[in-house]
Amino acid sequence: MTKLVIFDLDDTLIDFASTRLVAHDLIAEVLADEGIAVAPFLQACVEVDRPLFVQFEQGRLTRQEYRMRRFADPFDRLGLTPREGLVAQLNRVFMDCVNDSPRLYDDARPTLARLRGDGLQLAILTNGPADGQRRKLVATGLDDAVDHVAIGEEAGVSKPHPQAYLRVCERLGVAPAQCLMVGDSLALDYQGALAAGLQAVLLDRAGAHVGTAHRMVRDLHGVRVGSDG
Repeated sequence: MTKLVIFDLDDTLIDFASTRLVAHDLIAEVLADEGIAVAPFLQACVEVDRPLFVQFEQGRLTRQEYRMRRFADPFDRLGLTPREGLVAQLNRVFMDCVNDSPRLYDDARPTLARLRGDGLQLAILTNGPADGQRRKLVATGLDDAVDHVAIGEEAGVSKPHPQAYLRVCERLGVAPAQCLMVGDSLALDYQGALAAGLQAVLLDRAGAHVGTAHRMVRDLHGVRVGSDG
């Protein structure tokens, strides 16, 4: 019987992708004022971000190194030299947008309320930088909607390491087999959770992972927990 549901944060409860587009629009205004071609720079930002974030998750980059390089590296790729302070300005514009004005998916709060009404404990497990994730949680009110929040940077271990999931289970006094992990990442939220002994459901809003997971839903309304787990 399932007793605890653990949710990923970005692109699961929070529509980070759409907020990032808004942030990129704000960055585009800064770039245009600087006389920098917008499209190539933003494309370079997209290309460098994921590899840099993986290095942050693995502890190979500090939080600040990750944040600065995601805007400094695109200048290097394009053979440009930014004026002093521009990289920090771009990072500040981006962070203020995505962290202070996050948008919850429409199905997030009703799903949390429904599961809470079913008597389940709720938690959030995220790999994002701790200070930014805490700002999102406060801005959306999610910090008051769950029993526990675990952030990889604070815990010293991130998904998909088994301890990332197991520590949440232990904190709330629930056996791993009675915990359900829900998230949008096949590797971090589905496969990692299964390897740690939890149940898992892959959230595939765009239909990009058809056939890759045994349990899959297209939205959070599809997250259902029966008496048999």
